[in-house]
Amino acid sequence: MSRVRVRDYKSIAGCDVAVGPLTLLVGPNGAGKSNFLDALAFVADAVTTTPHQAIETRKRLSEILRRVPEPAQSFSVVLDFVRDRGRDESEWERWTYGFEIAPASGSSAAFEVRWEECRMTRGPERTAGFRVERGIVGHPDRYRGAAVEPGNLFVPTIGTVSPRLSQLTGTLRGMRFYDIDTSTLRLPQPSVERAVLGRRGEHLGDVLGDLLTTYPEVKARVDDYMAAVAPGVTGIERQTAGRYVTVEMRQRTEVGAEARFGPDAVSDGTIRAAGVLAALFQPPVRDRHINLVGIETPEAGLHPAAADALYDALTEAAESVQVIATTQSNSWLDRDDIDPDSVLAFANSAGATIIGPLDATRRRLIQDGLYTVGRTT
Repeated sequence: MSRVRVRDYKSIAGCDVAVGPLTLLVGPNGAGKSNFLDALAFVADAVTTTPHQAIETRKRLSEILRRVPEPAQSFSVVLDFVRDRGRDESEWERWTYGFEIAPASGSSAAFEVRWEECRMTRGPERTAGFRVERGIVGHPDRYRGAAVEPGNLFVPTIGTVSPRLSQLTGTLRGMRFYDIDTSTLRLPQPSVERAVLGRRGEHLGDVLGDLLTTYPEVKARVDDYMAAVAPGVTGIERQTAGRYVTVEMRQRTEVGAEARFGPDAVSDGTIRAAGVLAALFQPPVRDRHINLVGIETPEAGLHPAAADALYDALTEAAESVQVIATTQSNSWLDRDDIDPDSVLAFANSAGATIIGPLDATRRRLIQDGLYTVGRTT
């Protein structure tokens, strides 16, 4: 993903921002960072399931539409993607996909998709795409006049018959978002094959076990990062308990022996870091089934030195998967190796989110805001 445009989604009145391989969303609590991630998650949910289910997950449409400073009548999300087809920029494929959703007018339905559009270009020519207005397909010609249910999306349907558009649907469905919960990480989970880490951290043990089997060198990197986050820890492993799976931590003792601890004996920050690392390096990421990982405050519960190690993990992971993470870490902003272009600064003005690149003024305001309002690390 290279560009995100969001209008009237929760606190976001409007934004048009670039995102890179690693993008940090920085700002105090309540500034709208989580709403930005949720706008992306809504697209993934709506394409994977249906817009109705994506809205139900968020309770109702009124909970999504911006309320202040004046109520919004609809919301829209538009995403741009670039696929490098060669060194010549004219050979790059550029995709744009988005839709607008509003309360339904003149029907018993709760909402409607006002428009949905996809464009794929290579150089100056449009080579694929479609446009749907209130359920009627206007382009391409072979689908012109076809009807789509007002509350449904066209891209999942056309993606089943168009190889080009199936790549787009796969990309949209391949975005995963995480708000890691320490209590979930500690719960035994039913054993599953080829596990994908759940949004709250479900199936951590199976993910680590699959990683050891399929990509042992990557599992070794996870263990290295765990050792950097929690000195003395030598690794984290899958542990079975009948039909259930949990994890155990290996730790070197003062006399050089190795002790093993269950998840209840591990600090919140340490086990949460394990969940973050699993999200970043899990097998579906290595297999390219997941192309974007969004994470809420990956450094939560860690002291600054451990948080810096986790930043290094985000940077390494971003070589294989796009990473967008919210953060409240002042220390990350002070790093010499941070790229200002990788940071989006968030602020709240009269209940509306303001998003922009990190310049000197925003850096000072953000750091002051983190220190006085939202700093938790």
